[in-house]
Amino acid sequence: MVDLIYVHINVTSNAVLSKGIAHEEFMHSIVHHPNNILLLNPSADEGEYDLHTGLKIVKGESNVNDYFSALRRRKLNEEIKWIDFSDVTLLKELTPLEISELLYFGHMKNSLHSPFFYKLQNDFVFFEFADNMSRVYYRYIEEFYRILADKISRVVLEKVNDKKTFFRRGTPVDKLNSDLLKEMKPILQEGVVFCFHQTEVKGNEYQIPIHIVEDSLWKTKNFVYRNEPILATLIYNTAKRSWRLKQEEDFGLNNLIQRGSI
Repeated sequence: MVDLIYVHINVTSNAVLSKGIAHEEFMHSIVHHPNNILLLNPSADEGEYDLHTGLKIVKGESNVNDYFSALRRRKLNEEIKWIDFSDVTLLKELTPLEISELLYFGHMKNSLHSPFFYKLQNDFVFFEFADNMSRVYYRYIEEFYRILADKISRVVLEKVNDKKTFFRRGTPVDKLNSDLLKEMKPILQEGVVFCFHQTEVKGNEYQIPIHIVEDSLWKTKNFVYRNEPILATLIYNTAKRSWRLKQEEDFGLNNLIQRGSI
């Protein structure tokens, strides 16, 4: 069961560094499903070799879905690295410089210029590392808020019903509205941990503390992040079946939100 979700949004590149959100959960929640993907791992076994780029491609939404399903079924020792593209014909028009940028992108996980290529018309660039870490570039950042809302909702559903038996009726959990997460954008830019290990149940309220850890990913190991300040608390009321965000008075959350809206 998930103990934490780490999120750090880079608003300049629409890149989201996260921990606790798996590739299959990403695919489950997105709206713009890839029709074709270019695998950014030159040694990838899957896919069809593309002579122009020197990389493997998977063509057609059905084949892409089969490829992603195969990733779920087997344990990978390699990183998942791909970028989607709209049309094979335009792929053939990539210049040597653009191809070199893609190779650099795949190696360094950072783009030299924009992560969104005109000839590819890509909506995503996806990297998944070890330890359930990922960096994803979103053309439409709203996609990420939907993914995060779905993930938090599923975790809370599991946590709320963790002690239920087969003979007792489970407690339903309404989905977290992604609009609430959009309001939290200034918080998520700081680099935070949603801590499910420290959750408290007070009356009908299930409380999730949000710790600020910035880009110190090492703090997500061995619960070190619990020593960091609590920026806010995300609360689900099981009786009202509603979500709300409570700020910690000493942290100036309103200042963060106002600063982020400028």
